Amino acid sequence: MKKTIALIALTSLLLVSCKKEVAAEVAAKNPNEGGINLSNSENTDMIRKMNEYASKFDTESIKKLYVPNAVIHDNMNTMTIDQNMKNLASLQDQGVTITLPKDPLVWEVVNNKPDEKTGITNYVISYYEITLAKAEKKATIIFNMNFAIKDGKIQEEWDTYDTAPLTELLK
Repeated sequence: MKKTIALIALTSLLLVSCKKEVAAEVAAKNPNEGGINLSNSENTDMIRKMNEYASKFDTESIKKLYVPNAVIHDNMNTMTIDQNMKNLASLQDQGVTITLPKDPLVWEVVNNKPDEKTGITNYVISYYEITLAKAEKKATIIFNMNFAIKDGKIQEEWDTYDTAPLTELLK
C-alpha cells in the first residue's frame, strides 16, 4: 500500500512539473500574441447583416448598426454615416443593383488591450467580392472593410476598393 501511495505521489509530481513546462513553452512561443481571432461572433454576424442591408439599399437599418457620430473612411475620404448613406442611395437612384458573394471572408480580431487611438479591442475584418450591375453592364469589386466595434455598435469603418470598375459602370 505504501508503495502504491508513493507511486501515485511521484506520478502526480511528474504531471504537475510537465504541465508547468508545457505552459512555459507555449508562452515562450507566443510572446507577441495580442489577442484572438473569431470566425463567427455577434459582431461578424452584424457585419454580414449590414452588407445584406446595403445590397437592398436599406439605409435606415444600416444606420441603426452605427453610433450616431461614427466615422467612415471610404478610400481615404472621411465622412459621416449620413454622407455614406447618401452615396449608397445615389447608386440606387442611378439604377445600380448589388449582389453579394455567398461566402465572404469575415472574422473578428479581439485584442488583449484596447487600441491606444480608439480605445477599442474588437475589430471585424472583411473581404467581399460584390457584383454591381446597371442595365446590361456588370462590374466586380473586392471591398476590404474593417470595423471598430464597441458595445455592439460600429464606431469607425475603413473601406478600400478599386473605384475604376464602378466609374466605368456608371458611365
